[in-house]
Amino acid sequence: MSDGEAPANSTGVPDLIGPALTLPEQLVQALDEQCRILAETAAVAERFGVQRSRIDALVSAGLTSLSVPQEFGGQGLPPALAREVTERVAGACGTTWFVLTQHRSALDAVLTTTNPVLIETWRRDVAQTRALGAVAFAHLRRSGPPQVVAEPTTDGWEITGELDWVTGWSVADVLALMCRTADGRVVEALITANPRPGMKVSAPLSLMAMGGTQTVAITLDRLRVTHDEVAHVRQWSQWCHLDNRRTVNTPPAVFGVLRSVVGALARIGMRRESDATSDLAQQYATRVRELRTQAYDLMDHHDPDELHGERLAIRAQALETLQQASAALVAATGGSAMSMDRPEQRWARESLFLLVQAQTADLREQLIKDWSLA
Repeated sequence: MSDGEAPANSTGVPDLIGPALTLPEQLVQALDEQCRILAETAAVAERFGVQRSRIDALVSAGLTSLSVPQEFGGQGLPPALAREVTERVAGACGTTWFVLTQHRSALDAVLTTTNPVLIETWRRDVAQTRALGAVAFAHLRRSGPPQVVAEPTTDGWEITGELDWVTGWSVADVLALMCRTADGRVVEALITANPRPGMKVSAPLSLMAMGGTQTVAITLDRLRVTHDEVAHVRQWSQWCHLDNRRTVNTPPAVFGVLRSVVGALARIGMRRESDATSDLAQQYATRVRELRTQAYDLMDHHDPDELHGERLAIRAQALETLQQASAALVAATGGSAMSMDRPEQRWARESLFLLVQAQTADLREQLIKDWSLA
């Protein structure tokens, strides 16, 4: 390491931004090793698809279920520790992170449901990530008539509609499926992630980013779901309230990709002895640390129903910073950044993807407002 060079993380990229907190040493060792492997195989994972064995390796290393209560088989650690792991995984391989993050909806369902059949069938396996979850609910955020509709039957529901995005389909065990009813409720079901009558699954979608996430579209035609498979039936207003609580916050993955991008920019500055590039990396590092501190303070120390405007503004600013930093990295790298084996172009595409991941109308308006040339 040369004088003044920042410590490198497990991917070999200087980590100018650093962690938001200190992790337990045993967690650091496992995280370093797994992220090294993820970074080395990220291009292959994106091009040919995430393998279940890679997810299982993270599970075996104790890097999932971190904040799940111990009574359900988790580690019961503070959410801040889980955020640091998310940052590191996303910065090493966005494809793997995105498949793994789908698990949250199934996890929330099994931890909060009162359905005894689902509790017996899925709770511990999902809580410990032995059973991996996929999710389909992006359609609920769209305006206009419901895209996926549930109609009551004597023993459950019949569901009809188009699921445009189901990520992780071929590696998941359980699907958290959400849909609306005619009387303004949301049905949340947990079903096995396998084809069944009333379900037509597409081939994996060809995507500009996250192409290896095993994302498919699914057409539902009177798919039958029994009461035993239903985790919750909520009022539409309640579902929107819970969703808004989450989506106003900045996803830790944004900061994770920024850590890799800014670190790579710093490495170029050091290698070329370019003061301008090194100074730019330091400027971005300072900016990201400020945004992350603000974002996580809002998550940890304020009521989740408060300060939504501030939370949303920070999320937009973090996304805009990632756009700028990833573009700067491509420019600083030069033509070699265009190779599909290079991380610079992948991070640039992932930065575009993060603009629409869990996007809401409010976030979209905030971004457009920030980008206005007026």
